[in-house]
Amino acid sequence: MWMGNADQDKKEWLELWRQLAPEQRQTALRFARFLVHEQGAPSPAETTPVPVIPLDFPRPPVESAVAGLKRLKKTYPMIETDEKLLGEASRILMGKVLGTPDAKVIDQLETFFATCYQAWKAKQSGINEPAGSAP
Repeated sequence: MWMGNADQDKKEWLELWRQLAPEQRQTALRFARFLVHEQGAPSPAETTPVPVIPLDFPRPPVESAVAGLKRLKKTYPMIETDEKLLGEASRILMGKVLGTPDAKVIDQLETFFATCYQAWKAKQSGINEPAGSAP
């Protein structure tokens, strides 16, 4: 739960906003909208099986960083959207706001999601092993 000072946060956001170029402001707005959408999105029903392998959503030749993040969330539905995921994705996307090209930001996001998937897969194999089957 957030325990910060709302007035202080608003001042900091406004100060940062004023320093951004118009294109960077649009990127920041798209990312904020994405975060709000993700936060309010309903979780899948328990009866819906979660895929165990990444889904096939190929990367288009031209893609914005925010669209790339949305595509990766659809590609890896088994990865829980938690503070770690959102925090690291936010950190990577801030590169776009600071001038990193979309393609490089998406490369970093793809690496991050692939790492998260490998960790999820390793955790699942540990959960699915019967007790006493470890060497």
